[in-house]
Amino acid sequence: MRTLRQVWAKIGLFLLIFIFTYPPSAIASIHKYPETANQVMYRSVQSLRDAQEKAWQIVLYKRVKSGLIQELHLRIVGFPGNILPHPIPLQLYRENLKLGVAEDITSQLNLPENAGEYDFRELFTKIESNYPLRILLPKKKYPIEILIPPFVVKEWQLLLDDNS
Repeated sequence: MRTLRQVWAKIGLFLLIFIFTYPPSAIASIHKYPETANQVMYRSVQSLRDAQEKAWQIVLYKRVKSGLIQELHLRIVGFPGNILPHPIPLQLYRENLKLGVAEDITSQLNLPENAGEYDFRELFTKIESNYPLRILLPKKKYPIEILIPPFVVKEWQLLLDDNS
């Protein structure tokens, strides 16, 4: 009886070590949406909080037509009470290093006042690793500052992978 318990304890310990050493690779929340016969949208959706603890939905998406990326946009949607004045540039930082500014293209779209959309193609080429990033939207009264954790950065890089 004692040896059977020891065997089960070893199996349990092995399973715990295995689960924490090799986490599932399918934790990404990248979704594929066929739009036409030759156009597909891939998107990553995350809910994050800014420095004032206000909730935001961060959506990075790409449109692929006939195998070529047509758009790479970042959409930020504030939950009730969060308003984004437009145009407002999106600044991207890694630690204290400013990686660049994304153009506000919200006026080209029919979005509510709590949303903003940015052309992210040029900025994304400056992201070299899975280090955390910081988005800064410099509003007059209180700037919006959102930390993008490493797991989200990794997911964004997977989104751009040709196999997405």
